[in-house]
Amino acid sequence: MTTSDNMTTISAAPRPTVLKPTPEGSGLDARTWAVIGIGIPTVLIALFALILGLLKYLNGDNVIGRRRQRSTTGRRRHSRSQEEDSEQGIPRNTSMPTAPAGETNATRSKSEQRRAKQTAASRCRKALKEIYTSTGSYVQMLPWVDDDKKHIMDIYTKLQLEKGDTDLKGKVKSYWDIFKLKSKEGHPIIRAILRGWAGLGKTTLIDKIAYDWACGSVAALKKYKLVFVLKMHSLQQKSDVIDALFDQLLDKKTINREDLKSFITANPEDVLFLLDGFDEFMSTELDVTEFSSILKMLNRKGEYKKCSVLVTTRPSHYDKLVKKTLIQKPFAVVNVLGFSKHDIEEYVHKFYSEEPSKADGLLQRIKSSVLTDLASSPMMLLLMCLLWRESATLPDTMFRLYDKALFYIFKRKGITSTEEISRLVIAIGKVALGGLLSSDQKLTFQEEDFDPDVLDLAIRSGILTSQRVFKDIDTCKRVHFIHKTFQEFCAAKCYQSLTSEGETQPFQTFFLQLSETAGFEYLLRFCCGDNEGPRTNSILNILSHKVKRAGALDDKHLQLALHCYFESQSQTLPPLELIHHVIVPTLCVEIESRDELTSLMYFLHNVTDQTQDGGNAYLNNIQSLRTSPVAFGTLGAEFVNYMTRMANLRDFHISAEHRLSFFSYNCIPLLNSCLKEMTSLQSVTLLSCRLMPYYMELVVGGLSSMPNLVELDLSGNTLLAGSRRSWSYLTEIKTLNKLVLRVCNLSRNDIQHIAVALSNMPNLEELDLSKNETLAGSGRSWSHLKKIKTLKKLVLNDCSLSMKDIKHIAVAVRNMPNLEGLDLFRNTCIPLLDPVGHCLT
Repeated sequence: MTTSDNMTTISAAPRPTVLKPTPEGSGLDARTWAVIGIGIPTVLIALFALILGLLKYLNGDNVIGRRRQRSTTGRRRHSRSQEEDSEQGIPRNTSMPTAPAGETNATRSKSEQRRAKQTAASRCRKALKEIYTSTGSYVQMLPWVDDDKKHIMDIYTKLQLEKGDTDLKGKVKSYWDIFKLKSKEGHPIIRAILRGWAGLGKTTLIDKIAYDWACGSVAALKKYKLVFVLKMHSLQQKSDVIDALFDQLLDKKTINREDLKSFITANPEDVLFLLDGFDEFMSTELDVTEFSSILKMLNRKGEYKKCSVLVTTRPSHYDKLVKKTLIQKPFAVVNVLGFSKHDIEEYVHKFYSEEPSKADGLLQRIKSSVLTDLASSPMMLLLMCLLWRESATLPDTMFRLYDKALFYIFKRKGITSTEEISRLVIAIGKVALGGLLSSDQKLTFQEEDFDPDVLDLAIRSGILTSQRVFKDIDTCKRVHFIHKTFQEFCAAKCYQSLTSEGETQPFQTFFLQLSETAGFEYLLRFCCGDNEGPRTNSILNILSHKVKRAGALDDKHLQLALHCYFESQSQTLPPLELIHHVIVPTLCVEIESRDELTSLMYFLHNVTDQTQDGGNAYLNNIQSLRTSPVAFGTLGAEFVNYMTRMANLRDFHISAEHRLSFFSYNCIPLLNSCLKEMTSLQSVTLLSCRLMPYYMELVVGGLSSMPNLVELDLSGNTLLAGSRRSWSYLTEIKTLNKLVLRVCNLSRNDIQHIAVALSNMPNLEELDLSKNETLAGSGRSWSHLKKIKTLKKLVLNDCSLSMKDIKHIAVAVRNMPNLEGLDLFRNTCIPLLDPVGHCLT
């Protein structure tokens, strides 16, 4: 029966099936072939559906759409920055959406995760380059004056850098050499420290590194796909790396934080962190149990341990940075030395590129004043350039330089009342001082820490800056001084304004309890600025109590006390305790900068002022003076004048034994005039000073004018060896009783020339030639010693003498009628039993 199309036809009775012939040899019957014929299309359809489903599973839903998009994108013209990103292994296409905020890696395929990481990195790289080449590439001439900027390439001057490690392969002539250093085993160094005092240009150098990376102009930086600059004054020990990146640099609305983190942890060798200002770190008392990823990264622990890190710090915080819990070896230390004389000239001429006459005038002023050493600091030199542009005058002290700089700032903003300026500076200085004296040395503040009217004026003037920081869904503003030295200056002005003992007591208690003043040098100098009253004397007494080696001018606390006294510009004597710590029987003058010299000269001028209670009475306490060739050259004629007034000075010792230091030829005439005037001297030592043969005429000329000289030590001056003329000058020193020539690399020919010279010195009684191993094997040359008839003692220790040498020496000493002692200690060829007696028999 037949029914409609949607009904089933039922047969009344089954018909027998007729089997159709099958292909010959197939082994299959017709029914089987029928099933196969129907099944093949079905299987093909199912297989195609399976493949399509698999593609969807691996690549997401919109496969075809994305393939079309990539095809279209591949035909577009790419920008230069996109090409660079492609070369760095980051996809050029940044229009691809990142994962939704709520989506995690657990809900995405591996391919989706990989593509999301690359997209986040590409967007991040683009954002960083835009920052570093736009707003980040301009240097504010005073960093707080918005309308006074120059491009970094127009003002940047190469700094002097010095590698502080001897166990690393490579030299550091430019900053990019830091990224090429390797360990002794040849492994790349991925932790480096830039160490330098405030104002020497560490921050500007960090900005320059970031700018050069963004521009692709330095080959050593091209290996990094991402370079992050983080300011440590906004970080604390609990700070997280990724949080810091979004707080300071990135927009969380355009870059997925989890995807970026995944890229960094998966590609650490492609990432460089530039951490600026460890000395400004918000956490001063570090607790390892509180460390988050920032500090763990420094210590090569946690997720970011293989990322490269360059961190800057003042020397005062270096020891804290290289403790076991933070940066450990291998790491590189590079000292930032500031500007050389040539750099200073280059910087000033760049600054006054359109006013060369002003540049010449400023350079002349710097060279002829006490500002020479301060000018090596880019910050100080910048202030000098700005003030010179304003009035063509400069002050002499650091305090006055900053004081004038602040007046300059406010004047540009229309505030010229000194009373108003003072009120504002003291008000913000109160917050600044509280921050510096807090347990965590607070450098970043909240807006509510300041009075609203003061805050608004300070921000408009540029002394303070306000930065919006994103925290989760909230935003807050952080306020900080534009440079730590200006926070220290404002804090000092507040301290100077305090009138009662109760107000100053917390300050004094803080520093009395502080074991080290490292990190507070600028604050203390500013506190004493133009202030000769009890406030300054209190600070000088505190520093005097902390001096560990009286009379050692390289003692940091003694050095700082002298700087503070100079900043005070006091016309009265400093506290007696400070005087007695500087002027002692044995005075060690180890100074190498004009800044240190200026402070010392100011001190000596006041304590020897004939109109006061001092005069030469204090100088008469000095009996021994020790210094180095470099320090002596720095001290100059002015200090030599004070030396000649030391009536009881008996010993003058110049040594370069423990440091790379030697006389330049220009210092020799100064040494000659110095020796001629110091008639009270009895002993002179010029140890390892690299004296040249042609120096000796002037040196001996000065020594021969000293009526009381009885001992001369020229040990370690190896360049005198082999110079007959050098030794002949010694004849002129008729008063000499003892001559020491240890470690001079003397040869057998030197023995003859020395003996001839000394034979004409009627008072010579002792000759020490120890540690001249080059004298071994001199043979018959030893016989010349018999010419020195006045000799009572001959010392030949550690000369590697042979038995043949001993026989010739024995012959010589038998002909020396006054000889009472022969010292042959540590010459291994000598029999252990009574070696002297053995030689003289």
